[in-house]
Amino acid sequence: MMKIEDVFPDYNFTIIEEKPKKAKYGEAELNSVVSEVFARMNIKKLYEHQARGIKLLQKGKNVVIEAPTASGKSEVYISRMIEKALEGKNSIIVYPTKALARDQLKRFENFKLYGIRVAVYDGDTSQHEREKIRANPPHIIMTNMDMLHHILINNRLFTEFLKNLELFVLDELHIYSGIFGAHSANIIERMKRVVKKRFGKELQFVATSATIANPKEFAETIFGEKFELVKGESAPSGKKIHAIVAPEEESYTTAALKIAKKLGKRGLIFGNSHGVVERMGIMAKDMGVDLAVYRSGLSEKERRKIEAEFKEGKYDWLATTSALELGIDIGGVDAVILAGYPGTITRVKQRIGRAGRKGQDAYGIFVARESPLDYYFVDRPKEYVEGKVESCYANPQNEIIRKFHVLARAKDMLLEKNEENGEIVKELVREGLMKEWGNFYSLTKEGGKIVRMLNIRGIGENVSIYDENNECIGSRETYMAISELFPGALYLHGGKAYIGKELDLEKNTAKVERYFGELNEYTKALREKEAEVYEQVAQREMGGFNIGYGKVHITDSVFGFLVKDIYSGRRISEHIFEKPYVFEFDSYAMWIDLDELVYRIGDFGNGLHAFEHMSINITPAITGSDAKELGGISYPSGRMYIYEGVPYGTGLTKVVFERFEEVADMACERLEKCKCEKGCPKCILDPNCGNDNRHLSKEAGIEIGKAILERIKKK
Repeated sequence: MMKIEDVFPDYNFTIIEEKPKKAKYGEAELNSVVSEVFARMNIKKLYEHQARGIKLLQKGKNVVIEAPTASGKSEVYISRMIEKALEGKNSIIVYPTKALARDQLKRFENFKLYGIRVAVYDGDTSQHEREKIRANPPHIIMTNMDMLHHILINNRLFTEFLKNLELFVLDELHIYSGIFGAHSANIIERMKRVVKKRFGKELQFVATSATIANPKEFAETIFGEKFELVKGESAPSGKKIHAIVAPEEESYTTAALKIAKKLGKRGLIFGNSHGVVERMGIMAKDMGVDLAVYRSGLSEKERRKIEAEFKEGKYDWLATTSALELGIDIGGVDAVILAGYPGTITRVKQRIGRAGRKGQDAYGIFVARESPLDYYFVDRPKEYVEGKVESCYANPQNEIIRKFHVLARAKDMLLEKNEENGEIVKELVREGLMKEWGNFYSLTKEGGKIVRMLNIRGIGENVSIYDENNECIGSRETYMAISELFPGALYLHGGKAYIGKELDLEKNTAKVERYFGELNEYTKALREKEAEVYEQVAQREMGGFNIGYGKVHITDSVFGFLVKDIYSGRRISEHIFEKPYVFEFDSYAMWIDLDELVYRIGDFGNGLHAFEHMSINITPAITGSDAKELGGISYPSGRMYIYEGVPYGTGLTKVVFERFEEVADMACERLEKCKCEKGCPKCILDPNCGNDNRHLSKEAGIEIGKAILERIKKK
């Protein structure tokens, strides 16, 4: 390997070497067909974790396989699916994206010779192909959660497939955190209900996951079943050189491209948004970096073309979003550069894991942005490489999500009386979405329409957006709309700019007009938030301070907005509404009472506000969430809330409640280590702050953090 230090003469950097790991092998009795095909795929021996997983599945257990990228997880469920197929039984495998399903189809083609039929059934499958699949079902259907919802509401069309269904596989379990996970858990529950009530059968379940802190617990949350955990630690890995880079005089995107050029290797640069990746594509041309952009907004044809050209060596580098995080085959790469921390150690491992597969040596390079979480890991490089992974979370009982799926259950099959939560059913009947037929409930026409249009990645009511021609151009969930679609807001949609003209929260409508001027400015909502606890679910002590967790009522008021310069962030003007736009909702939160510090620490209120910002921005390292999923409220009287920013919650703050010692420790450390004097984007300044980062004290925030940690250590 080249001397990595030579690549970074202009930057502050840390190098950490991850030692290679030898393979550990095990044995399991494979079906002769599986054994024969695996041998042709050059799988002559099974890793220890593969053998254990296969044996547990053969005993009829539900299994979750947690392992790093390229550890052979899929061979475990493939062997079971083929065994089932040879017995005339069916399996369904759910992938998180259409692209991944189609990529993985190649793995099953080796079994065609033995009469095993596999088909992809998703949004890109033609109508003619769908009819063929339903009329003459294959042994294995590959799909995604969105399409599975539609398969269930039309399950009579799939009778031939479902009556022989025995195995359900969920690939990339860790993707199903939050709202998407809550919807998915309800869809899986509906699948179990249909198979049980129509055919009197129980399904066997397999899930695969990247390395997360709670794979067994999370699988049991999503499936509502008991699972056996198989940890995939027996696959080999090559030596990996990690570099943690902190550019000071230039942007992190410029630094990432310079490093790529100097490395002279073949690799991937991961950005955290479409905009960042597209911007790097333009910059690469000027900087002479041989790079193509690969992301999920491109058509399937374009993506396939880029994949093939990269494999053939036409490009040295691909700039990509999470589209390439999930194992699509683009051939081997020598290096991965992360342009900005991706939010979680789990995602770091997934992305870096794309380099050096099959035991090769590789480089993993992280280039920090100006953000608290990025610089926490610049200060703690060992933790970046070897740190504790995050927990996944989901709340399948979220009342809004549950209500949608009770409606969907009645579409899957008539809903029997007492089969479901009576209050939800009564509410759906009152709203005219469901009707009673003796001992059963069915959907009304309006109820059927809602079920067909269900967005399983969203929650709550939507505000419909109309342009100047009164044409509906899209929608936004209400809790987002109040801060993006108020009169005077600059709103970007589909690559076009609009100005907000009217927001009516009673009618759930917003009116906008096209904006054709230069985009030198942006708008930022000014807001006030209040929290009120109405049910405490749990409480504990942390160093003598009380921490609570439970249900809260949130009042979110947008009372005005700022116009700011797009380049410098300088405030140009401030506008206050005559009447604020208010959204109220129930959610979950954790809170801590620090009232005994109020008079001990000067400027306590502004310090608690700073500590709240740091705590929220550091939580992705504990939870795997995006910091934007959380809101915070701190009161000068000493109480600080961290709440879930969506109605009825996702389960995220339960993780924060259980692990708040770690949050406090990380927040305090970043505050102390940041070299700025009064606060900067690397510590307390938060772009999502409702009062534009006013009323903050870094100094008092450090004192609060220290006081909490001192008390924890004493206990």
